[in-house]
Amino acid sequence: MKKQNYRFLKIIICSIILLSSLTSCAKSENEGAEKYKNGRCVAFYPSGHEASMDHAMKLCENGDDLLFDYKIEKAGDYFTITYGDGTYFYVDKDLNDLTFNVIGGAKTLSNILRYEMKKDEIDEAYTSGFWLNTDKDELNLEHIDLHLEDDHIDLIFNDFDYSLSLPKTYLKKFSGKDLGFGDAPDYEFKEYISMNRPMVALTYDDGPYRRVDEVIYEALSKYNARATFYSVGSRMSQNELENIAEGIELGMEYGSHTENHANLSELDAYEARYTVMEPVNYLYNKLGYQMKTYRPPYGSRNYDLEDIIDMPAILWTVDTKDWANRDEDTTYYRAIDNVEDGDVVLMHSLYMSSAYATERIVPELMDMGFQLVTVSELLTYKGYDLSSLRVYGRN
Repeated sequence: MKKQNYRFLKIIICSIILLSSLTSCAKSENEGAEKYKNGRCVAFYPSGHEASMDHAMKLCENGDDLLFDYKIEKAGDYFTITYGDGTYFYVDKDLNDLTFNVIGGAKTLSNILRYEMKKDEIDEAYTSGFWLNTDKDELNLEHIDLHLEDDHIDLIFNDFDYSLSLPKTYLKKFSGKDLGFGDAPDYEFKEYISMNRPMVALTYDDGPYRRVDEVIYEALSKYNARATFYSVGSRMSQNELENIAEGIELGMEYGSHTENHANLSELDAYEARYTVMEPVNYLYNKLGYQMKTYRPPYGSRNYDLEDIIDMPAILWTVDTKDWANRDEDTTYYRAIDNVEDGDVVLMHSLYMSSAYATERIVPELMDMGFQLVTVSELLTYKGYDLSSLRVYGRN
């Protein structure tokens, strides 16, 4: 019995001597590495890097291995200190930990924030004030925190009490630091339309007319609102084509208002179809843009035409009569009084008073809870099939 105890004691003593020898002789693969040992384990860390030292100590206290070493590798413009358990630290050439500030990508950040907050159905994101405060030139980058995680980056927008996660490839775009994750592609702006919130379509007849259209474009795009313009073909000069192209770029929609503002009820079906389709074909040939709807001048329907054309006739549900009053205040109040979900508001892009009224109508409707969408968006989100719908609205 005593002999067995002696053998056991001898094994323990030899193991201690062997472990002591291993921990004393162990070397790091990295020149100038510091060593931490606790009698049963050795862990190395770069001299002067406190976070690595703390991690090395934890590995020795909690790990099962006898030896823990690290690797320093180039990562873009910086370096990583990596341990076998997957823990890594980003440092500069002087082993200073990296800190991240949002210094660029304001336009992309603004667009992502707007889309994600709307998708999350946050009420604030649907107000006019939110769109002004998140303009790329108004977004306060100093109030945005950026944190690098294992497989993503977290962005915290303190002004809106909101955070979101993005792929690490966006780090270079936002922080200016290249950590070897590659470049994120340019962010493609997306617009989110909620099925759970009311929507209204503003429409403008009788254009194009650049002088008025440009004011309307500005009033709408300031809040990322969109509208539909029903254009007369004979007014589509080269200058006005450029005007329409600018509107398309801003997300505006265009429909046919016939070639010469014809009264469709006075034409046979094929004459009516020709005058409706002439602007459609012209704009497609010139700009590659496909109109999806038309508006009959004076609201005069041609029922025979509706049987042979695959576009719906769009009337209206709110008539501002801006052509008669040509008064900014009157147009404004008629546009917002008693407006309901699914309404189509009629105005004309011939009068500057209508453009100035639009500057007030847009933020007011938004703050009343309405999304300002194009006619085809409104119909699609309300469940209509544009290819089979004959008419929408009333006059």
